[in-house]
Amino acid sequence: MKRRLTYILLLLSLLFPCSLGARTGEEDRNVQVGMIDAVDLFAQGNYKEASRILSALVRRYPDDDALNYYMSLCTIADYKVANAVYYIEKAVELDSTNFIYRHRLAQIYAVTKDYDKAIAQYERLKAVRPYQTDLQDELGEIYLRAGRYDDYFPIAKSYMTEEALDEEGKLRYLSGVFGDFSREEFRTMRPWADSLYVELIRCYPESSKPVESWTQVLAWLGDWENLDAYASEGAARFPKDTTFCHYSAAAKYFRKDYEGAAKMMEKLVVLQKDEPKKQLSTYSWLGDAYYKAGKSAQCFKAYDRALALDPDNVPVLNNYAYFLSLQKKNLKKALKMSEKTILAEPDNVTYLDTYGWILYLLGRSEEARMQFNHAKLYGGNDSAVILDHFATVLYDLGEYRLAYSYWEKAQSKITEDEKTEVKDLEQKIAAAKDAIQNGYGKKLGK
Repeated sequence: MKRRLTYILLLLSLLFPCSLGARTGEEDRNVQVGMIDAVDLFAQGNYKEASRILSALVRRYPDDDALNYYMSLCTIADYKVANAVYYIEKAVELDSTNFIYRHRLAQIYAVTKDYDKAIAQYERLKAVRPYQTDLQDELGEIYLRAGRYDDYFPIAKSYMTEEALDEEGKLRYLSGVFGDFSREEFRTMRPWADSLYVELIRCYPESSKPVESWTQVLAWLGDWENLDAYASEGAARFPKDTTFCHYSAAAKYFRKDYEGAAKMMEKLVVLQKDEPKKQLSTYSWLGDAYYKAGKSAQCFKAYDRALALDPDNVPVLNNYAYFLSLQKKNLKKALKMSEKTILAEPDNVTYLDTYGWILYLLGRSEEARMQFNHAKLYGGNDSAVILDHFATVLYDLGEYRLAYSYWEKAQSKITEDEKTEVKDLEQKIAAAKDAIQNGYGKKLGK
């Protein structure tokens, strides 16, 4: 996660004064009283008044390094970053050996996003105090923000083998590093992410958490091949953990290994025996997978199991009805199921399509037409499947010109996924043309 150096943490060091300069007598006492007043006002959050006092002192004593330092802290707290840079640079110029000044200069450069200067300062500071771990942490953040991943990730990888940091701490660290990046940004640093998570998995071979965390990232990325590999390995190593079965099934499903997905889902529903809501979702998904695998009997059996858990589950009822209609089997049963979905969601374009199509297959084309007209109002014109169904109904009703128009629309909108379902468009368009010319059309097979 992209973290920022917050102003208040940056400035708390104000309460730990640096050198007050070399002054004596009344002059020195006046400066010290002014600085104490400024510190008190700063602590109260009254940055403007603190700045006013310090400004007067700096104008009188421009070469006092401590005054310039405190002035930089006040101005950055008041979001006057350009002034803050000026004063802290002046303080460092006046006393280049002061580690606190140089550290604050590096932090202020980071706050102002002048990353090159910030990095240069931090690298000099590390050379002086290589044992100071907060310098490495802050430098790592700046490398990350600056997009210097080849410099940042070796630091990150060292944390994966750090004995002082436990497993939970390392997982939180990785989540923090990657949590705010978009997928596109993440992909640019993917080799490093692979390396870090693999190292974490290696460090904790008996724990499921590192593998689970990595599978979540892979699922988010849509990297189905690697997700399948890690999730399948996780399912074998941790057979009672439902997470790995779920991700393995998802990966296989999206890789179009529908039989493999179904096998993993069968294992998953057994693990979910005490979680009926999750079982319901898995049975629904299992039915979809079996249908895509060409195993309609197993598909309908899975849907029956889902409906035994929830007889009114609308998505399952719709899919069950639609797949029956595609096979032209048990159409009356399909119609009853589809009617339930329309009663539950009368404006759902997918359910309207299913219902309309079953009506057509039952020879009730006029009623089907009403459903497709309704579907048009809710996005039906954007689906090649629905347009094809509507055109078929119109053709059956002898409205050949409209049928021709909708088939042409279907042809222009068809996607790769729809091509398995929408077939023979060229022949249908040709049949509609002939029917327009002849005044009657050849019967289309249902």
